[in-house]
Amino acid sequence: MGGTRENESVPALRRAVRILDLVGDREVPPNAGEIARLLDLPRSSVHGLVTVMTELGLLEQTGGHGSGYRPGPRLLDWAAHVSSPRDLLGAFHHLIGACPELGNYTVSLGALDGDEVVYLASRASERGLGVHYNVGLKLPAIYTATGKVQLAAMTPSALREWISLYPLATWPAPLTARCPVTPDEVLKEIHQAAELGYALDDEQIHAGVWCFAAPVHDSRGVTVAGLGLSQPKPAHEECDPEKIASLAVSSAAELSALLGYRRRDKEVGV
Repeated sequence: MGGTRENESVPALRRAVRILDLVGDREVPPNAGEIARLLDLPRSSVHGLVTVMTELGLLEQTGGHGSGYRPGPRLLDWAAHVSSPRDLLGAFHHLIGACPELGNYTVSLGALDGDEVVYLASRASERGLGVHYNVGLKLPAIYTATGKVQLAAMTPSALREWISLYPLATWPAPLTARCPVTPDEVLKEIHQAAELGYALDDEQIHAGVWCFAAPVHDSRGVTVAGLGLSQPKPAHEECDPEKIASLAVSSAAELSALLGYRRRDKEVGV
């Protein structure tokens, strides 16, 4: 009898995979009846499968009774085990395309590389404001918003270890007159970023340009990058910095969600 149940489970598993393939390819989430028709499967069988798959988090229903199905959140957790740096870049470009409010800013993605930040991706402002970070560009982490926010995400012990590897006294000369010049100033900015949830580069890389950055987490809660929004700093205070900071935080959170991140009580730094 055990062998019979095993044989009966194989077609169900194959049907479940076919359903996931179909749902993942459809722009408009199909309902159970449409799934049955498109896959030429018995309606009763499909109804039973999608009910169980929804309970298990493999599918997610878009509304009430009779509404469509889309891939569920459990798939993101599984995908974390086969993720790669390309997933981060793909999620970044997806975010750019899905958030028109980012068009006013140069959006950059930077990851810590020793004592520097290396820029993995950048999209220039649609307004042609002239701020851009070439892919592969490296800058001192303590002067960049994307670097400071990643340092701020470290645990105190990890930050102490990082500083021991890259003593602040040996850092390169400031890039502009606005850069921090003492270890205390650097640590103050890092601690502020930890408290606020975002970091600010206030004309420390380019004179006349500011950048707000927030941390990006992968599915394990590890801080893997900083997402920065840059624009020329307004001559007058017609621009609300809190609004830009809030957009940076929400955009980084959305990017993290695309990577499968689910907020936990304890976060893990770089």
